Amino acid sequence: MAFVIRFAKGVRNHWKKSTFLASAVAYGVSYSHEKYEIKQLMRHYCTEASKYGDIVVGKTQRLQKVLVLLNPAANRKSCEEDFHDYCEPILHLAGFEVDIVKTDSEGHARRYLEELATLPDAIVVAGGDGTVSEVVSGLKRRGDGAECPIGVLPVGRTNGLAMALFRSSEDTSKLEDVRAMANAAYAVVAGKKEKMDLMKIEVLPNEIDEKVPEKPVYAVGSLHWGAFRDILALRDKYWYTGSLRDYTAFLFNLFDGKHTWNCKAKVTYTEPCQGCSKCYQEHQQQPKQEPTRRWWSVFIPKAKTAQGVDYSKVVNAKCSVPFELEVDAAELVLQTTNADLSGSKESDSKLCVKIGTPVDSVFSFLSDSWSRIWNRKFVHCPTEKTVEARTVYLIPEKLKPDEGDSEAYYSIDNEAYEVRPVRVTLVPRAVEVFTF
Repeated sequence: MAFVIRFAKGVRNHWKKSTFLASAVAYGVSYSHEKYEIKQLMRHYCTEASKYGDIVVGKTQRLQKVLVLLNPAANRKSCEEDFHDYCEPILHLAGFEVDIVKTDSEGHARRYLEELATLPDAIVVAGGDGTVSEVVSGLKRRGDGAECPIGVLPVGRTNGLAMALFRSSEDTSKLEDVRAMANAAYAVVAGKKEKMDLMKIEVLPNEIDEKVPEKPVYAVGSLHWGAFRDILALRDKYWYTGSLRDYTAFLFNLFDGKHTWNCKAKVTYTEPCQGCSKCYQEHQQQPKQEPTRRWWSVFIPKAKTAQGVDYSKVVNAKCSVPFELEVDAAELVLQTTNADLSGSKESDSKLCVKIGTPVDSVFSFLSDSWSRIWNRKFVHCPTEKTVEARTVYLIPEKLKPDEGDSEAYYSIDNEAYEVRPVRVTLVPRAVEVFTF
């Protein structure tokens, strides 16, 4: 009893030191518990993956080859460490032949896949949304038309598609991050795939450009234009504010007037069409390759092939009819439905054109921006109007900035591209992605 009394008096007389010590102990206990939970989680996934790796391979069979395109600069250079700790063990234990290629510059992954002689059984993207866009663009630009399924690991800073596929909780803890990475890696092992939509983005000729790029860019997520995108791109300048850098960027850059506060453009679009006598191409007439089946597939009956629809008899009066809009907003977003997991069905394939509301005041803009950062909804802008489309022609009013103005940029899957007139076309169910 005397000890308890002396201890209580010591805490009362040295309350600052006691508070600091209690906080340190609590943090240590929480950190140790989280590490233990992560270790147990990885043990579970590695055990499940090793069941696939324990299968005996015949002499005439070969190991499944997986190409990992790793962007070591992603997520402030922590991508490589996360991949080696939480994703690579699962792939190796499953018995894959893993080939890792580190990208060293912007566009490296795209060029590598364009020039690759033979595609592997699967490609795994270890990076953010920008790396995914590069990989998809490289595949679609190949001259031989070869394709293979893609695995997307949420190890970058922005992982819109991967988080929608593999994150089951809004919790931002390290444990949930590791769970999402392990889910993504295990999805490649399990082999379940879904078709996803793409946006095909082509630069249109104009009097400003001396040379128009010959090859299009493909995106799985969104095209973003406006002040929110411009300011968010500056967040790395405020690295010294740590986890508050996103909020700091908006606080320090609201009043300089250098950003695109008015997205003035003419938008011409056609409405979505799921197939009619005007636009449908009978791709089913072409011979299809039999998908690769794993060893356990022999015990699963093949699904019956659905009867094709005679689209020559389907009439859609609005198909290919252009509609025009004059846009003057603080933000303009074009996005697929992949992140909402509704783009996997052909009947839901569409582009969503979101026209933002004008900025009433910088303070309301600051409040809305901070709310979007807090909820991780970077492309969910305050919307004045939303239209659904299949093809969009985006013609900005101002192509060349005035003297003293900064260059204007689109953000295509979180990669910067100079503002130019573009045609954005929906390519439904164009790429196979591993899902969980």
